Amino acid sequence: MGSITVINQYLTDVAWLNASACNFSIGNHIDVWKIGVSPNSSLIDSFLTILTPDEIARANRYHQLKDRNRFIISRGAMRHIFGKYLNQTPATVEFGAGENNKPYIKSTNQLNLQYNLSHSGDAILLAVSDSAIGADIEFINKSFGFKEVLADNFSTAEIDYINETDAVACFFRLWTRKEALTKATAQGLDIDLKLIPVLDGSHLIKPGIIASNNNWLIRSFALNDEYTASIASFPFIDKISFWDLDIIMNSPIF
Repeated sequence: MGSITVINQYLTDVAWLNASACNFSIGNHIDVWKIGVSPNSSLIDSFLTILTPDEIARANRYHQLKDRNRFIISRGAMRHIFGKYLNQTPATVEFGAGENNKPYIKSTNQLNLQYNLSHSGDAILLAVSDSAIGADIEFINKSFGFKEVLADNFSTAEIDYINETDAVACFFRLWTRKEALTKATAQGLDIDLKLIPVLDGSHLIKPGIIASNNNWLIRSFALNDEYTASIASFPFIDKISFWDLDIIMNSPIF
């Protein structure tokens, strides 16, 4: 069995589109959704009406109010979004957990609808596709002591790159690439992350390092000056759309 190719790209020309323009179709492309927590906090009570008792119980187990609110908003937004893809009401969307607790949608109306969710701070990122997908978003925390974790998680070349450039921003960008790939393969972080190459360009890795025999394309981008993110997918999916979801109850898409 040959080597696996991992390609890393940084997208500089990302255009966040109005969600009302989305046709909610699935087919050899990726839809990326960004959802703000604070802008949608007024919808929490409404979202609670479409969550299951188990989801409400999970929300109530959070000790901090900001974490509880973020869970409710992310779950409610996903239900509305997936309801559009599946042509069903938000409350009827069913979620499950697969290998390594990777989430999936139980009933997809014969659509191969796959997704991955990530959140950090006040931002939520949702990636939707018809094949394996991984997403990670990180708040660029300038006070985070990232140097303490470099040796355990990054190669020598990656460490040199981080230290030679805008260190904090580059650390989080490269970190999201490692996380996105491990989430796409349902592998989790129980892997030697140093072996996942995340510098720009094409890299070969030996079979067995990641839980996949497929080639991968990882695309990174900025949401704004405070957040960076990455999406991992199969390389043949070359179309990706970015949607800015400003959820308001009288929005035409909902």
